[in-house]
Amino acid sequence: MRRALGILIFPLLGAGGALRAEFLFTAPDWAIEVKFAAQPKADVVLSPSPQGEVKASRYFYEPPGEHYLLIKFSYPMAMMPGEETGVYDRSMVDLTRSRPGQVKARDLYHLGPYEGQRVVIAQPREKSTRELRMIVIGSSLYVCSAEWPVNSAAGAEHAEAFFGSFRLRSDYTDQRVVEDRERFREVGLGNLKLRYDATRWYRDPADAEPGIFNFLRTDQHAEAQFICEEHPMEDADIEKAVLTTAREGAESVSVKKRGKKLRGTISVLELEFTARVENVTYVNHGYFYSGPEGAVQLRGWAKDQDYRDVTGDISELLDGLAINAK
Repeated sequence: MRRALGILIFPLLGAGGALRAEFLFTAPDWAIEVKFAAQPKADVVLSPSPQGEVKASRYFYEPPGEHYLLIKFSYPMAMMPGEETGVYDRSMVDLTRSRPGQVKARDLYHLGPYEGQRVVIAQPREKSTRELRMIVIGSSLYVCSAEWPVNSAAGAEHAEAFFGSFRLRSDYTDQRVVEDRERFREVGLGNLKLRYDATRWYRDPADAEPGIFNFLRTDQHAEAQFICEEHPMEDADIEKAVLTTAREGAESVSVKKRGKKLRGTISVLELEFTARVENVTYVNHGYFYSGPEGAVQLRGWAKDQDYRDVTGDISELLDGLAINAK
């Protein structure tokens, strides 16, 4: 299942006033900087999606008759290169459905190496003009918007100054580095970390327990679980502990492969086993460890008929495990 990426729609109409670029908005986890005429207000809106919450961080300034808005949409999954066009198209559908207007212009917009879109919409009911810049950087969608009264030369001038202040932060100028940084994400506890590809896996939105991370493959043909604890397991025989737990919920368990893998300087147990649950056979592949650094149970699984197609992704996920020796 792929996620539906688009933007959330917020009212953009305010009502004139002189603007001067006096407040520089910048933040370490934002790719862009922009100047507002004064310090903007801020809020955060969370919206559910099948893969988890979409976070919209908003900054807005509303002098009389005008409205200036900056939003960053953060998604629970990373985007693949080339997905941007679909994001812009879906966002346009959302925009025009939310507030019907006349699209006067829609053309390309460039910021450093990134290609976005510039859109101008006439709002006859509000007697205003709305201009937006949409651009995907890494796996986040940035929307910069201005709205001002029709035929207001001052409003148009203020909007031009606002958009003219839009800048790319220096640590986001290398597009490939940024894409990798946002594609590969990390979870964990203490010395135990898992780096995973967020274009292939997403966190289960129902996750609630600290130290337990559940993942689903994008097509939901495979699942995975990463359990990490800061202290070693009480049972010194980790293979026995893992298989005992597996047998508690299965009709039968059969080990197909056992071995050792190095994660840095740490040797971990590798197990591949099948478990039959409610007459369905699942293939499990995992890395397990208990020692001074803590305890780890990391495994991926799929139905036996699906396993051949997903084994590469499961192996890659397992190899994202890092244990920092004490």
